[in-house]
Amino acid sequence: MDKNLNLYIAAIVKDEYAGLLEWIAYHRVLGVKGFVIADNSSRDGTRELLSSLARLGIVMVIDQPDVENQKPQLPAYECILRSCARDIDLLAFIDADEFLLPLSSDVNLVDYLSSHFNDESVSAIALNWSNFGSNGELFAEEGLVTERFTQRAPIKFNVHHNFKSVVKPERVNHFNNPHHANLRFGRYIDASGNDLVLHPKHGNGVSAEVLWNGVRVNHYAVKSLEEFLLGKHLRGSAATANRVKHKAYFKAHDRNDETCLLAASLAPKVKAEMAALQAQLDALPEEESPQKNDSWLASRVKKLIG
Repeated sequence: MDKNLNLYIAAIVKDEYAGLLEWIAYHRVLGVKGFVIADNSSRDGTRELLSSLARLGIVMVIDQPDVENQKPQLPAYECILRSCARDIDLLAFIDADEFLLPLSSDVNLVDYLSSHFNDESVSAIALNWSNFGSNGELFAEEGLVTERFTQRAPIKFNVHHNFKSVVKPERVNHFNNPHHANLRFGRYIDASGNDLVLHPKHGNGVSAEVLWNGVRVNHYAVKSLEEFLLGKHLRGSAATANRVKHKAYFKAHDRNDETCLLAASLAPKVKAEMAALQAQLDALPEEESPQKNDSWLASRVKKLIG
């Protein structure tokens, strides 16, 4: 009999305080059991929040400081792979602006992935992007990311050939780039369960076909103009040296062609989970948690849940 596997998320973050609790709560609602997060010298409260969540047993935190002439993402992934606990069956390597999304109400994320990975020949699965635009928002507003940004590009958008990977960590040598794992052995499959076919021109991390089947990765690449300028634009890329995401990036990714409410429909459950997490943070001794009732985050959670 097939078993449900323990699904964890791996990520590197830098200054993601405003949206981190939502991102964690969202994935917990979907059945993600834990998180292995590398912090890249955050200065906005992210590291302190992660420390508090680690005390609750919700995340494992790794420090990934900046190293001269080296982008931090792939070294962080190496460290995460080396640090994996044995009970982590599956690791989804995504960013803090990416949300795993079951594509119908009868698809359970963990069941879907387990059904593929219970085939012992499978070592990794590629899940394609779905790029969401700004919804015309200029400034940061109240509300969840998944509620505020519900307009996306059509499936034919060329960026959607990019994918993120869910892997059996013990079968990974290393990551070639943030999208594609170099496997020790086993099959790399697509969302339909077939052997992955890479794009003939772009290669690793880019699929020949875009598949939105079962589960995909919602990529909130720009959010509002304000959030883009104060966030992604200033941070640059964690993967590519000297890459600054500026006007051209925003214009290319600010696609609002079609409405999709699938992630937004989870908002009530996500808000309830955020409230539960905040209550646990509030219960920590004060010296162990800066995320107390009078914190900005606690106030925001209270506003979100009404």
